[in-house]
Amino acid sequence: RGANRMTDTKQTACAFARPALNANTLKLIAVLAMVLDHAATVFLPDTAPAALFFHAVGQIAAPIMCFFIAEGYAHTSNLKKYLLRLFIAAVISHVPYALCFKFTVWEFWYVTGVLWGLFLGLLAVTLWKKLRAPILVRLMLLGLCCLLAYPANWNYIAVLWIFGFAVFRESPKKQWVFFGLITLLYIAQYFVYGSTLPVWLRPFVLLCVPLLLCYDHTLGRRNKFLQWGYYLFYPVHLLMLAALREIFTRL
Repeated sequence: RGANRMTDTKQTACAFARPALNANTLKLIAVLAMVLDHAATVFLPDTAPAALFFHAVGQIAAPIMCFFIAEGYAHTSNLKKYLLRLFIAAVISHVPYALCFKFTVWEFWYVTGVLWGLFLGLLAVTLWKKLRAPILVRLMLLGLCCLLAYPANWNYIAVLWIFGFAVFRESPKKQWVFFGLITLLYIAQYFVYGSTLPVWLRPFVLLCVPLLLCYDHTLGRRNKFLQWGYYLFYPVHLLMLAALREIFTRL
């Protein structure tokens, strides 16, 4: 009987065990959420129920991306190449972002894509960890990265999420506390800058937490195609959405 009870206990524990998700799976979830969010922006009115649902789902994309930029910092074998890849992807993405969301292409100081914020987040972590300077100097550099990220989608919120995920990587409790504080800042932004979308959508970023808690700290399949694929998918999908909008407009 005792053995049976132990077996039953183990089976029950397995039934409630968290699923194991590798980095590629979580990145794919973020990409799909992002596409739904952007498609809703391009094709649906902001107040449409379907649009609000897709925007709610899309809230998980940015924090998952930020988490894996921090993980990339911890695992990369060549930090300079990692920074360069992100910078190139950010530059390439600017025109597709502007075209997709109908911004002026030349006003890059006013608005640009999320990859610019991701690049500055990685740069901020690099300066914080690698630069041998007083903490006040490093805080000023962190602030400068946040300021430069202002035009980016998710602006300095992305920089600070990446910073928290990287700096507190060895202390998950501190990671999530910092993430929560920056999320509160993200919600508070609504009352300062306003938005075309309702404020109640913003707390949906917290749905990323249960997903990231399932991260099994493995990368999944690795090759050059996937290494660049996640970066290049961003501008490509924006161009496709812009092209589809033009096609549907002319029909």
